[in-house]
Amino acid sequence: MLSEDESRAIRRGVPHPRVPMPAVALPTLGVFLGALALWVGATWLVLANVSSWWLLLTIPVHAAVTFLMFTVLHESAHLAAGRIRWVNEVLGRLSMMFVVAWASFPILRFIHIEHHRNTNEDRLADPDAWSELGPSWLLPLRWMTQDLYYFRFYTPLMPRRPRAEVAEQLAVFLAVAIAFAALVVTGHGWQLLVIYLIPQRLGIGVLGWWFDWLPHHELEATAKSNRFQATRIRVGWERVMNPLMLYQNYHLVHHIHPTIPFYRYVQVWRRTESDFLDRGAPIATAWGSELSPAEYRAWRRITENFDRDADLPRRLHRLRVAEVRRLTSDSVSITFEVPSELRETFRFAPGQNVTVATDIDGETVQRNYSICTVAGSGVLRVAVRLAEQGRFSTHANTRLAVGDELEVTPPSGQFTLTPDPHTRRHLAAVAAGSGITPVISILASALAAEPGSRATLLYANRDTGSTMFADELAMLTRQFEGRLKIVHYHSRADADRATSTEHEDIVAGRLNADRLRAHLRDARLQDAEWFLCGPSALLDDVQTVLDEHDTPTRQVHRELFVAPDDQLDENDLADVVPATVTVTSGGEKTQLHSEGTASILETVLDGGVDVPYLCTGGICGTCRATITNGTVHMQQNYALSDDEIEAGNVLTCQSRPTSPDVAVDYDR
Repeated sequence: MLSEDESRAIRRGVPHPRVPMPAVALPTLGVFLGALALWVGATWLVLANVSSWWLLLTIPVHAAVTFLMFTVLHESAHLAAGRIRWVNEVLGRLSMMFVVAWASFPILRFIHIEHHRNTNEDRLADPDAWSELGPSWLLPLRWMTQDLYYFRFYTPLMPRRPRAEVAEQLAVFLAVAIAFAALVVTGHGWQLLVIYLIPQRLGIGVLGWWFDWLPHHELEATAKSNRFQATRIRVGWERVMNPLMLYQNYHLVHHIHPTIPFYRYVQVWRRTESDFLDRGAPIATAWGSELSPAEYRAWRRITENFDRDADLPRRLHRLRVAEVRRLTSDSVSITFEVPSELRETFRFAPGQNVTVATDIDGETVQRNYSICTVAGSGVLRVAVRLAEQGRFSTHANTRLAVGDELEVTPPSGQFTLTPDPHTRRHLAAVAAGSGITPVISILASALAAEPGSRATLLYANRDTGSTMFADELAMLTRQFEGRLKIVHYHSRADADRATSTEHEDIVAGRLNADRLRAHLRDARLQDAEWFLCGPSALLDDVQTVLDEHDTPTRQVHRELFVAPDDQLDENDLADVVPATVTVTSGGEKTQLHSEGTASILETVLDGGVDVPYLCTGGICGTCRATITNGTVHMQQNYALSDDEIEAGNVLTCQSRPTSPDVAVDYDR
């Protein structure tokens, strides 16, 4: 069950910052191959019996292999090792041998998902709670026996687990027991001890410490009461801590978005930082001092003098507001007056963004916004869409006035294009809602600087009234005399009386994969350079279609659409309601009550009904079921085709009731 804050997020449509998953996550594969190379080298040193000093060195190296391989195992359990399902299955099983050889990958995956479902509950519900029990002097022993407790946790559940899962576990255990016995009998027990058993205990101890205890100890919130306060992050010394802990110092990001790969945790945190802080996310320094969100903001303001990716100055400058212009009923553009001495500082490439900060009710609030003017024009302008309970967006839309001063950082960001007057190319862009802000700068800058180039924009909104920069886009189509083609997709077609023009088409309905395929029949778009900015579900559809047409990766640029003030179209999410949920599974019907804020899967599992599930992120499709009565809203979908959805199939981990009575059948 989600907290009230999460429920509000669902109702207003805060998107998941999910970026396109490659077929194989190369950083994860790199960790696996690197760990394998370390294991081969250290094992050779033991077997070659080079010297006792080298023998001692191999123990921490083999322990590091356990930690590294667990990262691969952990990614695979969440289907984050690649878009291809079997890649996760293979890497998960291969890495499992180096972590806990006598356990199978499927049971580890099940146990770990139980930890996510029941974070910070007692040890009978959350298996990782074992790492926090008892006096402090006993904790290292508990960390080093975490995997042994997993067997204690799993054994009572075996009669209810899938037969294939139990059979694989029994087969693995038997095979490992025979192999270990053979090594001891043949006189290789010492090598087994030094190469595996001792280092593996040490590695498990570090895992229990870093993955379980550090992120969760002494936190009272649970996954069911408030997921945003059930896991902490650790900040500071990040150039050391990030590679050392393989980004698990940002473990909270993983618990909120479990299918995001480990190497993107920091990126997601930075883009959603304010959203996390507004929800009271637990934060500690690298050395364990707890920080409140206000203390963190103060600490970050000091460190913001330097860019986090490079030691380049990014000092805030006070800029006067020159214009506040209403774009739609819920959005405004803000133009800044840049003094002549700062013109060079605020020179930007099309698509870059700035951080804007101001004091609101005695507290500094800052947000990132894309610049939405032509590069080289000397005009610095951003656009802000009103968000429910968005502090800065509310201030900008209701109180900000000409003459006010805001603190602004110099431009930064990699979602850019470098115009070249000698280039002739076709640019294609997909934008949704306020995702237009960097895109309008990119397209207008390119067409202004490149007389031989053309562009196509596919722009999704509810209707004409909610379309940011509608007048300016129309003006651009006239200015560039046919070199810019815009296709508007309006989801509220029944409320829209707008008509198409010579260079602007208006299509009733949503921009989806089938419509994208139709656009790709145009040979010019097949060879175009693409710029994508919008909700992740839409952009993943675009990426899938582009992959089908073998569009080179270097020609596709994406901007994550995750800022709390920059949200999904509210019409994309129907209102969830309390409901009576009737579940059919294994031929038996069970009636359950849902407050509406929990997913159907969460409601079913909390009601004691065993149904299949795996990733809980809308990716694997394991939890699919058929809706036989009522309606639901499915927030994310990476597994079902349009035909399957039309037939009534849903992913229950992503579905919430939108009618008072819902019937779901897992047997169909």
